[in-house]
Amino acid sequence: MSPVITEVQVKRRGVAAVSIDGGDEPVLLPLDTVILHHLREGNHLSPEEWRTATDEGRRLLAVRKALDLVARRHRTERELTRALARLFEADFVSHAVERMRTLGYLDDAVWAKTYVESPRAADRGRAMLKHELGQRGIADPIVVAAVASHDDAAAAVEAARKRARALRRVEEPKRSRRLYDFLRRRGFADGIARDATAGALRDLDAALHADSDADRHVDGDIPGHG
Repeated sequence: MSPVITEVQVKRRGVAAVSIDGGDEPVLLPLDTVILHHLREGNHLSPEEWRTATDEGRRLLAVRKALDLVARRHRTERELTRALARLFEADFVSHAVERMRTLGYLDDAVWAKTYVESPRAADRGRAMLKHELGQRGIADPIVVAAVASHDDAAAAVEAARKRARALRRVEEPKRSRRLYDFLRRRGFADGIARDATAGALRDLDAALHADSDADRHVDGDIPGHG
C-alpha cells in the first residue's frame, strides 16, 4: 500500500512534522526535504519514495543536530554519539559523527590533549586522568599519548599545597595520613604522594610558625602584654 501524506505541519527552525496514512506518529524532516520530495498533503508516494525522503531528511537533521551540539561545547566521539542516539537511529548517528570528524569538529586526540592541559588537570595524577579520559570513551593509545607529558610530581605538589591548608587544624599523624590518602585518590603514585605530602606539610608548619611568631610580636608591642 502506498503511503499518503495526511498532514504537513511546519515547526520552528526549518523543520516540518510529516504524517502519513497509517503512520504511528509524525516524522520530523527538514523543510528542504519536504520541498525537494514534494511532500504535500494528499500526495501518494511509493514505499521507496517515502523511505528515500525520510532517510535523506533524518540524515540531514542528525548532521544539523551534531553541529549544534559541538558548537555549544567540545565533545568526545562517545559523548556526541550518545547525545545523538537519543534522537536518531543508529545509521543516521554514525553518518553525523563521521561528518563531524571529516569537518574537523570531532577529534578525540585534540580533546584529550586539551583536557590534560586544562586547569582542571593541574592537581590530578596520570592514573586519575587516564580513568577520566577512558570514561569519556577515549581510546587507550590516545589516552597514553595525552598524559605522557603530564608532570605528576608538579601536579602532586600543587594538589598537596591546596589540600594542606584545609588540614591545618588537624593533628599529626592524622593530618599526614589524610593528605597522603587524598593524593592517592587523585591518581598519584605512592612515592610521589609521600614526597608531596612531606613537602606540603613542611611548608604549612613553617607558615603556621611564622604566623604564630608574628602574633607574639604584635602582642608584645601592646601595652599590658608581655
